[in-house]
Amino acid sequence: MIISLPDSGEIIATEDQILTTSWFTYFQDIWQAIRGGLGISIGGTISTNTTLAANSGSGETTMMSYTVTPMKNNGDDISIKAWGIYAANANNKTISLKFGSQTILTTGAIAANDGSWQIEATIIRTAAATQEIIATIISSNTGVVESATRTAGTQTLTASNDLIITGQGTSSSDIIQYALVVKLTPND
Repeated sequence: MIISLPDSGEIIATEDQILTTSWFTYFQDIWQAIRGGLGISIGGTISTNTTLAANSGSGETTMMSYTVTPMKNNGDDISIKAWGIYAANANNKTISLKFGSQTILTTGAIAANDGSWQIEATIIRTAAATQEIIATIISSNTGVVESATRTAGTQTLTASNDLIITGQGTSSSDIIQYALVVKLTPND
């Protein structure tokens, strides 16, 4: 990747407007080189979604999702935290966490009557198409079996992969999700 330095005498902006995009383009190119072209990952919180979402009807519904950009280095990890509530009724409810084409955690159909739930997961790149994954669910509802699920991930990490939380109930709003937080910890 070749990045050219803009003219140092160029006026970038006035108090009212940006006059040129060449410096913006320069810094954007630098960022892209750092993020991808050089194989370096910059970590931290990469997504926070707090827009309330709920299942719809009796079909499986994507409540929240995030597209994970290619993971560059072995040892890079993505941490996920999601939470919400179960409706106060006896309907069967299923919550699932998916990464790419794999389901990495599912509660199965349970009659969770009220209570909060929280899912946490970590996805570690071990090679370009393999991951080590652990996911846990805890709940204030005693009908939900708190568990940890280990998955041998097989997603191609040189491409983007969708991270999805789904809910399936008997009626709309049997499951409500309040948040999804995704963090990247690079292994640079």
